[in-house]
Amino acid sequence: MAFNGTWAEYRNENFKEFLEVLGVDVAKLGDFKNFNLELTMKQEGDHFTMIEKSAFRTKETSWTMGQEFQGDLADGSVMKGTYTLETPNCFVGMFTRVSDGKEMVNSREVDGDEMLQTTTFDGVQMKRYFKKEK
Repeated sequence: MAFNGTWAEYRNENFKEFLEVLGVDVAKLGDFKNFNLELTMKQEGDHFTMIEKSAFRTKETSWTMGQEFQGDLADGSVMKGTYTLETPNCFVGMFTRVSDGKEMVNSREVDGDEMLQTTTFDGVQMKRYFKKEK
């Protein structure tokens, strides 16, 4: 399963701008160069479990492909939506922020030992690049 393992972020694009559009007070977060995210992912068929670790928080999320679930973002807002496995190496999620109905699209795609996360919210697209560690 392409997603299984621990993934370390080594680069991102538009991360600060993305957090600002979410409503996060970025001045309180400090140096974004030291904000690198580590993901530990486990796929069992259509069921995924992901543990996110960063300087900001540690959080575990589980979902089943094609089934609606609820989660929260870095700003604490609640999102509701569904992930779909597009290919064995790519899944795409369509989500709605409960408080205001704004939509977010989130995808993760694995290519060998690299994974790209692309997330779009309120017209701002962020990309996070990961390298597989284990």
